[in-house]
Amino acid sequence: MNRILVVSRNVWNDDAGTSSTLTNIFSHCEEYEIAHIYIETKKPHTNCCGRFFQISEMSLIKKMVKWNTKTGFAFETACNEYKENDELSAQEEKTLAYVRGHRSILYSLLRDFLWRFNGWKSKELISFLKSYNPDIVWFEGSPLPLMNRLYLYVKRETQKPSVVFLQDDVYSYRSCTNILSRLYRFILRQSVKKVVACCSHVFVICPKMKEEYDSIFHINSTILTKGIDVSSERKIDIGVQSPIKMVYLGQLIYGRNISLLEIVRNIDKVNQEGEKVVLDVYTQTTLSEKEQRILEGCPFVTIKAPVPYSEVESVINAHDVVLFIESFDSKFSQVARLSFSTKITDYLASGKCIFAVGPENIAPIEYFIKTDSAIAVTDLNEMEEAMKKLSSPKIVNEYAQKAKLCGEENHSMELMRSRVQNVFNNIVEYEN
Repeated sequence: MNRILVVSRNVWNDDAGTSSTLTNIFSHCEEYEIAHIYIETKKPHTNCCGRFFQISEMSLIKKMVKWNTKTGFAFETACNEYKENDELSAQEEKTLAYVRGHRSILYSLLRDFLWRFNGWKSKELISFLKSYNPDIVWFEGSPLPLMNRLYLYVKRETQKPSVVFLQDDVYSYRSCTNILSRLYRFILRQSVKKVVACCSHVFVICPKMKEEYDSIFHINSTILTKGIDVSSERKIDIGVQSPIKMVYLGQLIYGRNISLLEIVRNIDKVNQEGEKVVLDVYTQTTLSEKEQRILEGCPFVTIKAPVPYSEVESVINAHDVVLFIESFDSKFSQVARLSFSTKITDYLASGKCIFAVGPENIAPIEYFIKTDSAIAVTDLNEMEEAMKKLSSPKIVNEYAQKAKLCGEENHSMELMRSRVQNVFNNIVEYEN
């Protein structure tokens, strides 16, 4: 049985969207024994693995004052060895929420500077790596140089073949808006280049990323997304509700809030001659007073609290159309240029019509257009006309079918797992 060591930033939680791709790939894989290293001060909730090593970033801060502070420890959930430090976890969550809310590159540089003191390089981490002795190391691609520094350290200590799964634009300068962001991207680029160079194989999240990164790094990467369980047959609803029920699930950051307001204005126009489309928005994003006022002032839009990942499917099933949004503002769209959200495969699997809004040169919208798996709006001036298509049950059902077929042909769980298995087999065979 091959031992796989997964190293990533987030705690592994089967019920959280951030871990859904990992869970999707490694659940029900009895041929692997899996362990996980992560840097959040939280307890994991997963059936995929039982051995863990946690590096606490809050402990790294405390170590600056008290050098003998313990920064990491190994545990097994099966032995119930983990005792969650609620106070430390709350401090960390509060700090990260503040940083995310202000989104200053200065905080990212300070965080990276903290890691350069190497307080995380503990004897406990070395002991964990030696005792687990993995056959293959899996690195979750990260836009944080500090994570790449951790990856390179794990690689040096284990001296075992590794793979990296890149899921964002972590190399180009296109999203940089000032000298600090360019400096941070320069640091990130150097670390990404080293990680890619030390890995036996690279997985990427979408065709656009494969095209770019294969050219930049002179590699032949493998496309990997969250897989769809095609064995559980989802039927296409022939009838649609009146009015058409549309749903958006997710955050409204990186300019998506502006796109949403445009969508709401066009829903209002379409409904002038009768209620044809209504929209439910499930989000944890705190909107501005002006945005809240506009949305609450539209009788066709309802803002709701986010639901656990386990309930997403049932929410989607209660609607006719799922909404995918990106920003048309270049400073935001460049951030999402190569991203491919896990919600895309959830949407493709849902048997529902996808209404996608965003510029045509970013990976998700480009993919929807090439596969003709969504009603895509790439120009806000065409929004109203595109939205009128939703009043036709025939068109809604047609695109629901196209989305479902696209998911089954290109994103089945069997296909994704076979890609991972083939890479692992080749690595093990080559190493032996």
